[in-house]
Amino acid sequence: MESALEQIAIYGGVALFCILVVWIYLRKQKRESKIVEEKINKAKQEGLFEPVSLHPVIDINSCIRTGACVSACPEKDIIGIKDGKATTINASKCIGHGACFHACPTQAITLCIGTEKRGVDLPHVNQNFETNVNGIYIAGELGGMGLIKNAVEQGKQAVENIAKYHKLPHHAEFDLIIVGAGPAGISASLTAKKHNLRFTTLEQDTLGGTVYTFPRQKIVMTSAMDLPL
Repeated sequence: MESALEQIAIYGGVALFCILVVWIYLRKQKRESKIVEEKINKAKQEGLFEPVSLHPVIDINSCIRTGACVSACPEKDIIGIKDGKATTINASKCIGHGACFHACPTQAITLCIGTEKRGVDLPHVNQNFETNVNGIYIAGELGGMGLIKNAVEQGKQAVENIAKYHKLPHHAEFDLIIVGAGPAGISASLTAKKHNLRFTTLEQDTLGGTVYTFPRQKIVMTSAMDLPL
């Protein structure tokens, strides 16, 4: 009789311990989900929730909440765990390096451009890299070509075409405004200098653009190239 009571006590103690562990886990998960939800609400208020370019899309049916995608991303708060599943937070800050995609053990992440709310709004670019908006040119990663050598070459060719075809007199302060100082922007700036164009280059972060924020050990597809000047 005493042996049976001891067994009941042991099993009861183990069951209570398991229940306590599960309760602590669920409480921790709920608290973390609340933090992520607050970050998502803040991102929506600041206009950072909807992606503007390449971004991760998560299949919640395949996600097993390893958190590998969160740990692998060198950016902050692009992805978080909410209600036991991965979700995007500040998707518009994603720079599209794909670290989360490679880290996911169940391949629950794909890299996409455009969403249901914000479709794929890619401009038409001709052979001179001029878009369907007269006077606006696109070169490099923004045009879907992420290779550094291609970006450098496109930046150079775009400005060569501008110097060749846009020699109309005007009263503006600059002949050319270059947005972004990544490989394409640096190449474009040097080419503009070569042709004595009046230009200014705008960069929100630092020289090198997204190259500066590449994660360590990122595979970069490039080869020998010639920079203008």
